[in-house]
Amino acid sequence: MPDVDALPAAVFQLDADDRVIEANGWFRRWIGVDPVGRVLDELLVVVPDFLDDTNTVLMASVADPERVLIVVREPQDHGSVVTGIEASDRYASGKRLRRLHGLADRTQTRLQLIMDASIAFATATTEEGLSQVLAITAAQAYQAEESAVALFGEDGVLRRTAGTNPFQDLTPESLVSAAPVQLRQVVKVSGEADAERLSPLVASAMRHAGVDAFIAAPLHLDGTAAGVFACFFRHPRIFDDEATPLAEALAGQAAQKLAAVRLQRRLEHAAMHDETTDLPNRRSLEELGALTDLSHASVIFIDLDGFKAVNDRLGHEVGDEVLREVGRRLQANLREGDVVARYGGDEFVVVCTAEAGAAVEIAERLRRAVEAAYEFLPESLPIGASMGIAHPNGPSDAGSVDQLIRRADQAMYLAKARGGNQVASAG
Repeated sequence: MPDVDALPAAVFQLDADDRVIEANGWFRRWIGVDPVGRVLDELLVVVPDFLDDTNTVLMASVADPERVLIVVREPQDHGSVVTGIEASDRYASGKRLRRLHGLADRTQTRLQLIMDASIAFATATTEEGLSQVLAITAAQAYQAEESAVALFGEDGVLRRTAGTNPFQDLTPESLVSAAPVQLRQVVKVSGEADAERLSPLVASAMRHAGVDAFIAAPLHLDGTAAGVFACFFRHPRIFDDEATPLAEALAGQAAQKLAAVRLQRRLEHAAMHDETTDLPNRRSLEELGALTDLSHASVIFIDLDGFKAVNDRLGHEVGDEVLREVGRRLQANLREGDVVARYGGDEFVVVCTAEAGAAVEIAERLRRAVEAAYEFLPESLPIGASMGIAHPNGPSDAGSVDQLIRRADQAMYLAKARGGNQVASAG
């Protein structure tokens, strides 16, 4: 083909079996081997779905798939003639463009998931509800077979609050995040080699559980680990550049809502509990009375003896410690279902399901507990308790805890008048 040897393009002729009969110099140099006698697909491979024109195709070198020609094939007697021009740069640009389009589509989908998650997070009123939203959203965002959320409780223990942990039967629950206490950033594990670098224990768990990859992200509140979420994949998975920012966004949203849920819980607790003793307060007692059948209940009104002297001589800090210790002793000596509340000052109220005789026994047990020695008080400042007991006089009395408290309070003053540190019953 002497007339085309000087062309800066590929020109070669094929026989009926697609075997190269002749080739110009440019194509010989470009392909890097003598193409004559070789079948076309030993030299070039069609790049699928890259060009729509059925007469024009993109073909990559078998030896170097990044080197590409745009070729046109013209049929001839007993074969065809193929002409082509260099298209490696175009091919590389097209690949980048497709990758960017794909990334843009995934980003748009994930942004929509984050917005939907934000709406769902807003409706969560409990840590369990929030965890469910996070587990479901994360699994959707990463198309994971399984996901799990674990949060640290007030006792500092990490517990799974939503989803499933495929490692659960093989390892401690805390392995949901590899090392949750130390986890400061998103961890991505793709394949066994990644897992071994992270931890042999994690690699072993992945093998036994049939997990090929996972991604885990920490939830932080004020710089402290509050929990973690993880997605697990039972198929090979390579994480793209958006995987980490997405995990951080979901974790950040969840952490903000978690802070709000916990703040609301603390506010509700504070509204119903005494600040000093953490016992239910008067408001809590009123709500309890509205929800409880008091027909078989007794109320014990407790006023401390000797408390004013402690406050006057040793100060309010010691006085508060006395109140806290009294609260602990009262709680420790009540039966399940009975309630003790701080009514105000040095006054406490106990509501118990007990008839008259049993209520007196309970009150005596509580009085003895209160009068026992306090290690942080001198013997010259003893603490005692004057107690009054009231029971419903009839149906009208049974419906009001306030009436029972007033009558028990009057009985307490009777105990005070008799010398204090004793029990008196109303009526």
